[in-house]
Amino acid sequence: MRELVWRDIGIVLGHEWAIGSWSISFGEIFTFAIAVWLGIAVAGATRALLREDVLPRLELPRGVPDTISSVAYYALMALGFLFAVGAAGIDLSRITILVGALGVGIGFGLQNIVNNFISGLILLFERPIQMGDTIEVGGLMGNVQVIGIRASTVRTFDGAEVIVPNADLISTQVTNWTLSDKLRRIEVPIGVAYGSDPKQVLTILREVATRHPKLLTNPEPAALFVGFGDSSLDFSLRAWTAEFETWLHIRSDLYTQIYEALAEAGIAIPFPQRDLHLRSVDRGAAEALRPQGPALSDP
Repeated sequence: MRELVWRDIGIVLGHEWAIGSWSISFGEIFTFAIAVWLGIAVAGATRALLREDVLPRLELPRGVPDTISSVAYYALMALGFLFAVGAAGIDLSRITILVGALGVGIGFGLQNIVNNFISGLILLFERPIQMGDTIEVGGLMGNVQVIGIRASTVRTFDGAEVIVPNADLISTQVTNWTLSDKLRRIEVPIGVAYGSDPKQVLTILREVATRHPKLLTNPEPAALFVGFGDSSLDFSLRAWTAEFETWLHIRSDLYTQIYEALAEAGIAIPFPQRDLHLRSVDRGAAEALRPQGPALSDP
Protein backbone atom coordinates (compact mmCIF):
# COMPACT_ATOMS: atom_id res chain seq x y z
CA MET A 1 0.00 0.00 0.00
CA ARG A 2 2.77 2.37 0.93
CA GLU A 3 4.61 1.56 -2.29
CA LEU A 4 1.50 2.37 -4.29
CA VAL A 5 1.15 5.74 -2.53
CA TRP A 6 4.78 6.64 -3.19
CA ARG A 7 4.44 5.49 -6.79
CA ASP A 8 1.39 7.71 -7.30
CA ILE A 9 3.18 10.64 -5.69
CA GLY A 10 6.15 10.06 -7.98
CA ILE A 11 3.88 9.97 -11.01
CA VAL A 12 2.19 13.24 -10.00
CA LEU A 13 5.47 15.00 -9.22
CA GLY A 14 7.04 13.73 -12.42
CA HIS A 15 4.23 14.86 -14.66
CA GLU A 16 5.48 17.56 -17.02
CA TRP A 17 3.89 20.32 -19.01
CA ALA A 18 5.54 21.37 -22.23
CA ILE A 19 5.38 24.95 -23.40
CA GLY A 20 7.20 25.04 -26.69
CA SER A 21 10.72 23.87 -25.95
CA TRP A 22 10.30 24.56 -22.24
CA SER A 23 8.90 21.91 -19.89
CA ILE A 24 8.18 21.97 -16.14
CA SER A 25 6.95 19.36 -13.68
CA PHE A 26 5.10 19.33 -10.36
CA GLY A 27 8.29 18.11 -8.71
CA GLU A 28 10.28 21.11 -9.93
CA ILE A 29 7.57 23.49 -8.76
CA PHE A 30 7.39 21.81 -5.34
CA THR A 31 11.17 21.78 -4.92
CA PHE A 32 11.41 25.42 -5.99
CA ALA A 33 8.70 26.48 -3.50
CA ILE A 34 10.31 24.61 -0.60
CA ALA A 35 13.76 26.04 -1.41
CA VAL A 36 12.38 29.60 -1.62
CA TRP A 37 10.56 29.15 1.70
CA LEU A 38 13.75 27.89 3.33
CA GLY A 39 15.70 30.83 1.87
CA ILE A 40 13.20 33.32 3.26
CA ALA A 41 13.21 31.62 6.68
CA VAL A 42 17.01 31.54 6.88
CA ALA A 43 17.29 35.17 5.73
CA GLY A 44 14.73 36.34 8.30
CA ALA A 45 16.33 34.37 11.13
CA THR A 46 19.78 35.70 10.21
CA ARG A 47 18.57 39.29 10.16
CA ALA A 48 16.88 38.90 13.54
CA LEU A 49 20.00 37.26 15.02
CA LEU A 50 22.28 40.01 13.74
CA ARG A 51 19.96 42.85 14.74
CA GLU A 52 18.96 41.60 18.16
CA ASP A 53 21.98 39.66 19.44
CA VAL A 54 25.24 39.95 17.51
CA LEU A 55 25.52 43.55 16.31
CA PRO A 56 24.32 45.26 19.53
CA ARG A 57 27.40 43.82 21.26
CA LEU A 58 29.72 45.63 18.85
CA GLU A 59 30.56 49.31 19.12
CA LEU A 60 29.25 50.42 15.74
CA PRO A 61 28.02 53.87 14.64
CA ARG A 62 24.28 54.42 14.85
CA GLY A 63 22.51 52.98 11.82
CA VAL A 64 25.33 50.60 10.80
CA PRO A 65 23.76 47.53 12.51
CA ASP A 66 20.52 48.06 10.57
CA THR A 67 22.46 48.41 7.32
CA ILE A 68 24.45 45.23 7.92
CA SER A 69 21.41 43.19 8.91
CA SER A 70 19.35 44.46 5.95
CA VAL A 71 22.12 43.79 3.43
CA ALA A 72 22.61 40.30 4.86
CA TYR A 73 18.86 39.67 4.61
CA TYR A 74 18.55 40.64 0.94
CA ALA A 75 21.80 38.88 0.02
CA LEU A 76 20.56 35.63 1.58
CA MET A 77 17.23 36.11 -0.19
CA ALA A 78 19.04 36.34 -3.54
CA LEU A 79 21.21 33.31 -2.75
CA GLY A 80 18.11 31.42 -1.66
CA PHE A 81 16.44 32.15 -4.97
CA LEU A 82 19.48 30.94 -6.91
CA PHE A 83 19.61 27.83 -4.72
CA ALA A 84 15.91 27.20 -5.39
CA VAL A 85 16.47 27.47 -9.13
CA GLY A 86 19.37 25.02 -8.94
CA ALA A 87 17.54 22.62 -6.59
CA ALA A 88 14.56 22.52 -8.92
CA GLY A 89 16.84 21.61 -11.80
CA ILE A 90 15.79 24.62 -13.82
CA ASP A 91 18.21 25.53 -16.57
CA LEU A 92 18.96 29.24 -16.31
CA SER A 93 19.18 29.41 -20.08
CA ARG A 94 15.46 28.63 -20.15
CA ILE A 95 14.53 31.85 -18.45
CA THR A 96 16.51 34.18 -20.67
CA ILE A 97 13.30 35.15 -22.47
CA LEU A 98 11.66 35.86 -19.12
CA VAL A 99 14.59 38.04 -18.09
CA GLY A 100 14.37 39.91 -21.39
CA ALA A 101 10.65 40.47 -20.94
CA LEU A 102 11.30 41.67 -17.40
CA GLY A 103 13.82 44.17 -18.73
CA VAL A 104 11.24 45.55 -21.11
CA GLY A 105 8.74 45.76 -18.27
CA ILE A 106 11.23 47.64 -16.13
CA GLY A 107 11.82 50.07 -18.97
CA PHE A 108 8.11 50.83 -19.32
CA GLY A 109 5.99 49.96 -16.31
CA LEU A 110 8.35 49.37 -13.38
CA GLN A 111 10.36 52.57 -13.41
CA ASN A 112 9.00 53.76 -10.07
CA ILE A 113 9.66 50.40 -8.42
CA VAL A 114 13.25 50.32 -9.65
CA ASN A 115 13.69 53.95 -8.60
CA ASN A 116 12.44 53.14 -5.09
CA PHE A 117 14.68 50.06 -4.97
CA ILE A 118 17.81 52.04 -5.85
CA SER A 119 16.77 54.77 -3.40
CA GLY A 120 16.43 52.12 -0.69
CA LEU A 121 20.01 50.99 -1.32
CA ILE A 122 21.17 54.61 -1.08
CA LEU A 123 19.37 55.00 2.24
CA LEU A 124 20.97 51.82 3.56
CA PHE A 125 24.54 52.74 2.63
CA GLU A 126 24.61 56.53 2.97
CA ARG A 127 22.35 56.52 6.06
CA PRO A 128 20.95 60.07 5.76
CA ILE A 129 17.90 58.67 7.55
CA GLN A 130 18.02 55.95 10.18
CA MET A 131 15.42 54.01 12.10
CA GLY A 132 14.30 55.98 15.12
CA ASP A 133 15.01 59.36 13.53
CA THR A 134 12.42 62.12 13.68
CA ILE A 135 11.97 63.50 10.17
CA GLU A 136 9.81 66.01 8.35
CA VAL A 137 9.05 65.48 4.66
CA GLY A 138 6.27 66.92 2.54
CA GLY A 139 4.31 68.27 5.52
CA LEU A 140 4.61 64.91 7.29
CA MET A 141 6.46 64.69 10.61
CA GLY A 142 7.09 61.55 12.65
CA ASN A 143 9.51 58.81 13.68
CA VAL A 144 11.06 56.41 11.15
CA GLN A 145 10.09 52.87 12.14
CA VAL A 146 11.18 50.77 9.16
CA ILE A 147 13.47 51.43 6.21
CA GLY A 148 12.56 48.86 3.58
CA ILE A 149 14.03 48.15 0.19
CA ARG A 150 11.09 49.86 -1.58
CA ALA A 151 9.40 52.08 1.01
CA SER A 152 9.85 53.27 4.57
CA THR A 153 7.33 53.52 7.40
CA VAL A 154 6.96 56.78 9.33
CA ARG A 155 4.78 56.89 12.44
CA THR A 156 3.31 60.35 12.99
CA PHE A 157 2.80 61.87 16.42
CA ASP A 158 -0.94 61.29 15.95
CA GLY A 159 -0.28 57.53 15.76
CA ALA A 160 -0.75 57.06 12.01
CA GLU A 161 1.73 54.86 10.13
CA VAL A 162 2.51 56.39 6.74
CA ILE A 163 4.21 54.43 3.96
CA VAL A 164 6.67 56.76 2.21
CA PRO A 165 8.36 55.63 -1.05
CA ASN A 166 12.12 55.68 -0.71
CA ALA A 167 12.44 57.83 -3.83
CA ASP A 168 10.63 60.66 -1.99
CA LEU A 169 13.17 60.48 0.83
CA ILE A 170 16.02 60.84 -1.66
CA SER A 171 14.69 63.28 -4.27
CA THR A 172 12.82 65.73 -2.01
CA GLN A 173 13.97 67.93 0.85
CA VAL A 174 13.89 66.05 4.15
CA THR A 175 14.41 67.64 7.58
CA ASN A 176 16.05 65.16 9.96
CA TRP A 177 15.74 66.51 13.50
CA THR A 178 17.87 63.78 15.08
CA LEU A 179 20.51 62.83 12.47
CA SER A 180 23.64 63.72 14.47
CA ASP A 181 22.19 64.44 17.92
CA LYS A 182 18.92 64.98 19.79
CA LEU A 183 19.45 68.62 20.68
CA ARG A 184 16.43 70.88 20.24
CA ARG A 185 16.12 74.62 20.67
CA ILE A 186 13.02 75.82 22.50
CA GLU A 187 11.71 79.33 21.93
CA VAL A 188 9.13 80.94 24.21
CA PRO A 189 7.72 84.29 23.00
CA ILE A 190 6.25 86.51 25.70
CA GLY A 191 4.72 90.00 25.77
CA VAL A 192 4.43 92.30 28.80
CA ALA A 193 2.56 95.53 29.35
CA TYR A 194 4.03 98.86 28.29
CA GLY A 195 5.60 100.56 31.29
CA SER A 196 7.31 97.36 32.50
CA ASP A 197 11.06 97.43 33.13
CA PRO A 198 12.72 95.53 30.22
CA LYS A 199 15.83 94.73 32.26
CA GLN A 200 13.73 93.19 35.03
CA VAL A 201 11.83 91.06 32.49
CA LEU A 202 15.07 89.82 30.94
CA THR A 203 16.42 88.90 34.36
CA ILE A 204 13.26 86.96 35.20
CA LEU A 205 13.37 85.02 31.94
CA ARG A 206 17.04 84.08 32.44
CA GLU A 207 16.39 82.96 36.02
CA VAL A 208 13.47 80.75 34.95
CA ALA A 209 15.59 79.08 32.25
CA THR A 210 18.55 78.62 34.59
CA ARG A 211 16.43 76.90 37.23
CA HIS A 212 14.92 74.36 34.81
CA PRO A 213 16.78 71.04 35.19
CA LYS A 214 16.24 69.85 31.61
CA LEU A 215 17.74 72.87 29.85
CA LEU A 216 21.39 72.93 28.84
CA THR A 217 23.86 75.43 30.23
CA ASN A 218 26.05 75.17 27.12
CA PRO A 219 24.85 76.81 25.00
CA GLU A 220 23.37 78.93 27.75
CA PRO A 221 19.78 80.21 27.60
CA ALA A 222 19.28 83.60 25.97
CA ALA A 223 16.61 86.18 26.87
CA LEU A 224 16.04 88.82 24.18
CA PHE A 225 14.01 92.02 23.86
CA VAL A 226 12.75 91.57 20.31
CA GLY A 227 10.54 94.59 19.68
CA PHE A 228 7.62 96.88 20.39
CA GLY A 229 4.33 95.17 19.68
CA ASP A 230 0.91 96.70 19.14
CA SER A 231 -0.11 96.04 22.73
CA SER A 232 3.04 94.82 24.47
CA LEU A 233 6.78 94.83 24.81
CA ASP A 234 7.86 91.62 23.08
CA PHE A 235 10.52 89.29 24.51
CA SER A 236 11.82 85.86 23.57
CA LEU A 237 13.42 83.17 25.72
CA ARG A 238 15.58 80.71 23.75
CA ALA A 239 17.17 77.64 25.31
CA TRP A 240 18.47 74.21 24.30
CA THR A 241 17.55 70.78 25.61
CA ALA A 242 19.02 67.33 24.95
CA GLU A 243 15.66 65.60 25.54
CA PHE A 244 14.09 65.85 22.11
CA GLU A 245 11.22 63.51 22.93
CA THR A 246 9.91 65.74 25.74
CA TRP A 247 10.63 69.24 24.43
CA LEU A 248 6.94 70.10 24.22
CA HIS A 249 6.51 69.30 27.93
CA ILE A 250 9.59 71.39 28.73
CA ARG A 251 8.19 74.34 26.79
CA SER A 252 4.91 73.98 28.65
CA ASP A 253 6.79 74.07 31.97
CA LEU A 254 8.60 77.23 30.87
CA TYR A 255 5.34 78.97 29.98
CA THR A 256 3.90 78.11 33.40
CA GLN A 257 6.97 79.20 35.34
CA ILE A 258 7.33 82.45 33.36
CA TYR A 259 3.69 83.32 34.03
CA GLU A 260 4.10 82.68 37.75
CA ALA A 261 7.38 84.64 37.94
CA LEU A 262 5.90 87.66 36.11
CA ALA A 263 2.80 87.61 38.29
CA GLU A 264 4.95 87.47 41.42
CA ALA A 265 6.95 90.48 40.19
CA GLY A 266 3.76 92.43 39.44
CA ILE A 267 4.37 92.51 35.70
CA ALA A 268 1.19 92.24 33.64
CA ILE A 269 0.65 90.37 30.40
CA PRO A 270 -1.67 92.69 28.41
CA PHE A 271 -4.73 91.89 26.40
CA PRO A 272 -4.73 93.02 22.75
CA GLN A 273 -5.78 96.69 22.58
CA ARG A 274 -6.98 98.89 19.73
CA ASP A 275 -7.72 102.61 19.55
CA LEU A 276 -10.82 103.39 17.49
CA HIS A 277 -10.99 106.77 15.72
CA LEU A 278 -14.38 107.72 14.23
CA ARG A 279 -14.27 110.10 11.30
CA SER A 280 -18.04 110.58 10.99
CA VAL A 281 -20.78 109.57 13.40
CA ASP A 282 -24.52 109.60 13.08
CA ARG A 283 -26.23 112.14 15.37
CA GLY A 284 -28.11 109.46 17.25
CA ALA A 285 -24.94 107.40 17.78
CA ALA A 286 -23.10 110.50 18.96
CA GLU A 287 -25.78 111.18 21.56
CA ALA A 288 -25.54 107.56 22.75
CA LEU A 289 -21.75 107.74 23.05
CA ARG A 290 -21.74 111.07 24.91
CA PRO A 291 -20.88 110.67 28.64
CA GLN A 292 -23.94 110.75 30.87
CA GLY A 293 -24.02 113.22 33.77
CA PRO A 294 -25.51 116.50 34.93
CA ALA A 295 -25.29 119.27 32.38
CA LEU A 296 -23.02 122.14 33.26
CA SER A 297 -24.69 125.55 33.09
CA ASP A 298 -22.90 128.51 31.63
CA PRO A 299 -21.76 131.05 34.24
